[in-house]
Amino acid sequence: MQKYKTREIVTVGIAVAINIIGAFVAVTTKVPLLLDHIGTMLICLMFGWRMAVACAFVSSCIVAMLFDPYALPFAPTGMLMIFMLGVFLEHDLVEKLAAPVSMLLIVLPASILGAIIAGYIFGGVTSSGSSIIVRFLINSGLNPALSTFVIQFFMEYFDRLMSFYIAKKIYGRFYIDKIQ
Repeated sequence: MQKYKTREIVTVGIAVAINIIGAFVAVTTKVPLLLDHIGTMLICLMFGWRMAVACAFVSSCIVAMLFDPYALPFAPTGMLMIFMLGVFLEHDLVEKLAAPVSMLLIVLPASILGAIIAGYIFGGVTSSGSSIIVRFLINSGLNPALSTFVIQFFMEYFDRLMSFYIAKKIYGRFYIDKIQ
């Protein structure tokens, strides 16, 4: 069994708090962004994908309990996205392909999963601000699954790219090397 240092556990707690604040801002303002994985991406940069996946799951559970019951069914999408980010970071693909290109590949599987969850469980309407756009596309005659996927992908892509740059900036500012 792996033992974690107090500093790692406290850092994950802070990252969870960052995720909760981001999710709260997104849900209350209805911006078409998620803002719920900045802290998780920071943990992925610092400690790797395994701890970051746990951070994503804990964040989703707490957000679901506090103010957004839609968050829990979407926990697997964040966990999948973080796993993909971790794999890309371990193989230096984020740097080799450039962040915008690699984020397309990182977000795609999670967007497919998110669209399935949003489309088939919730009919495309969730607590996200993008639900208005999804509903408009569905009312315009576009297939609900396709409408949900298109909006989910673009929203997640821009959100995750922005979140990655924020996490990378924080990481670069405060952590020269990975904490071991």
